[in-house]
Amino acid sequence: MSFRLLRAARGSALLLVLPCAALAQERELLRDHIARYEADRGALRRRYELPLSARYGERMRAFHAELIAALDALPFEDLPPSEQLDWLLLRRHVQNAEAERVRDALVDEELRSLLPFAAEVLALEERRREFEPLNPERAAEACVRIAEVAAGVQRELDGGKHAGTAPKLGARAAERSGELRRALRQWFRFYDGYDPLFTWWVAKPYEAADQALEKHERAVRAKLVDVAGDASLIGDPIGEAALRVALDHELIPYSSAELVAIAEREFAWCDAEMEKAASELGYPGEWRKAQEAVKRLHVAPGEQPRMIRDLAREAIAFVKERDLLTIPPLAEETWRMSMMSPEAQRTNPYFLGGEVIQVSFPTASMTHAEKLQSLRSNNEHQARATVHHELIPGHHLQQFMTARHRPWRQLFDTPFWVEGWALYWEFRLWELGLAKSPADRIGFLFWRKHRCARIVFSLAFHSGKWNARQCVEYLVERVGHEPAAAEAEVRRSVAGAYGPLYQAAYMLGGLQIRSLHRELVERGGWSEKRFHDAVLRENAIPIALLRATLRGDALTRDFDPRWRFAD
Repeated sequence: MSFRLLRAARGSALLLVLPCAALAQERELLRDHIARYEADRGALRRRYELPLSARYGERMRAFHAELIAALDALPFEDLPPSEQLDWLLLRRHVQNAEAERVRDALVDEELRSLLPFAAEVLALEERRREFEPLNPERAAEACVRIAEVAAGVQRELDGGKHAGTAPKLGARAAERSGELRRALRQWFRFYDGYDPLFTWWVAKPYEAADQALEKHERAVRAKLVDVAGDASLIGDPIGEAALRVALDHELIPYSSAELVAIAEREFAWCDAEMEKAASELGYPGEWRKAQEAVKRLHVAPGEQPRMIRDLAREAIAFVKERDLLTIPPLAEETWRMSMMSPEAQRTNPYFLGGEVIQVSFPTASMTHAEKLQSLRSNNEHQARATVHHELIPGHHLQQFMTARHRPWRQLFDTPFWVEGWALYWEFRLWELGLAKSPADRIGFLFWRKHRCARIVFSLAFHSGKWNARQCVEYLVERVGHEPAAAEAEVRRSVAGAYGPLYQAAYMLGGLQIRSLHRELVERGGWSEKRFHDAVLRENAIPIALLRATLRGDALTRDFDPRWRFAD
């Protein structure tokens, strides 16, 4: 017999007797592999991650390779279907993480001539992290060299040597320069005051190096970034090849050109519906005038929170009356609201959602023109199409459910599921009649056109065909955005906080879930509630894999669905 010692809840010791054979059969669940991967990755990042660090890159490469080997050694065919899905999700995630690391390293290599002091900074901080003995006099000499080299690059910039550098590389170099300066500061503060000899030798050379790095970052921004216009609208296009890799990772079997064709097809539907609504509103053949009339239908300053509350309650009641999905009482009870700052509205001119819906509306500190544009952008009828997107049945309900059902899969979060679910509900609630009046339909159609436009402009930007300014103009002309709101939307898209496919994922993810709804509900006999609850309870995974598990498809190690969901 074999014994395992367990601790009881009150702290006393219990002996649990298990046969040796039973212990031998115990295995780690895939969810445990996922949890350990997240914990190990976090530990390695905290230990090794530094800008342009080859040591960090090599350690993460080895980590990813070790995990892939461990997964490949598991008996995939013997796993239950749910764990086979977890195996596929984790392996794909790790492969993609390694591919992204390699791409980032290649881009960073292009910055070496602008950051020739990086190796010196990294050597100091990496030796500190290795607990190696420090020679204060040599550390001071290293700081002197860092200051001299950084000043030399600044002189090169002043002389125009790097003038041909692309603004996106200049922006990245400035960001890395700031990160290296922070790394050097962290190194200095570790020793300063604790090692008297260190402070005696290094304090002044470090001060000079810190100032030189600050000036270097400013010079890079001034000479390579600011000259291109609004730095927040430069962005970092990834190129057509990287787009293809990103689409493959998301299991989207379409080329960029095919996706744009899908967007144009959806645009044509929107245009036809917009013309109908404009005619009903008294503007036949003039959708822009109809949209202008709707933009003026906003509540008075101070009344927006009440309107958002009423629209949220309306959507919840609409869904519950039709028994479309399960809404846990606690989810309905716990959503909250906050008002977005003027600064945040520069990148989020509309609403953001989740447990807290963040409301965009004019503030007293805005200029008169900014106030008018915010009022018009957040009118009542456009808001009717977005409040349910952000709260229930959209993002708040999503987040509530993913925290409670297969939460380990939140690691595999994909915008095609996250934004696709909320956008799908814009489709579904339109079909079920939530948009009651012509003005409501124009508000809904504004957003639906915007989702089409997001596919077009984001793919055009990342393939290098359009710059950010062209994207802004496209949103104003094709969708009817206010100029400031169009700038904010593009700034949000290109600034780097979102992945290159994030904006396209709204409409494409919505089309995926709508196609799956037609397959399982309209043709497969599932109820609306069964379908919607099942989508949420599988958590945030690629929708092609969601489809496979809901249909009960047999999974294999090399499972690669070629689901043409929009054909």
